[in-house]
Amino acid sequence: MYIERSIKTYLDDLAARKPAPGGGSAAALSAATGVALISMVANYTVGNPKYKDAEKKIADLLVKAGNFRDELEELVDRDVEAYGKLSNAMKTLQKNSPELEKAYKEAAAVPFEICKIASECLRLCGVLAESGNKNLVTDTAIAAIMLEGAFLSAKFNVYINLKYMKDTAYIGTVHRSLSPLEGEMKRLKEEILERCEDVISK
Repeated sequence: MYIERSIKTYLDDLAARKPAPGGGSAAALSAATGVALISMVANYTVGNPKYKDAEKKIADLLVKAGNFRDELEELVDRDVEAYGKLSNAMKTLQKNSPELEKAYKEAAAVPFEICKIASECLRLCGVLAESGNKNLVTDTAIAAIMLEGAFLSAKFNVYINLKYMKDTAYIGTVHRSLSPLEGEMKRLKEEILERCEDVISK
């Protein structure tokens, strides 16, 4: 799938008149890029004598970031697959069929997972803004911006799938999960950017 191919191939297909890849896959890629920036800042922090006191904390963060990036890279392609299944189901199944409802839920599950991972990764940005290498503070800020953007992008893809579902209990559960996360994302991002701006201004 796409994660093993060139960036140009992905972007060409994203720009083309094709059903997939689309916004959900792009959100996963954006989040993965943000996490890669987190890893870069962490790699420039670990082993630096200036940040010896934060060595263990940042080393642990680096492992977490690597795991999250692996998950997000997988989601780049999983979103393409999920939308392909949903597109086929929409063409072949009755509107009120349980199978179509299942396809909508599978399509919503991928961006929902992107949202959850992006929120966890933004917390890692907070650690870096406080304890990471100050020479890469702009990379920390950019990672935070990309992760919030990925969260909001994925959220819209979750909601568009919820729109066509009949399972009100499921819809309510998803809303109750995402709404507080969205507020937390905004607050955390603003705190991180403030810290980064303080470093830049000194």
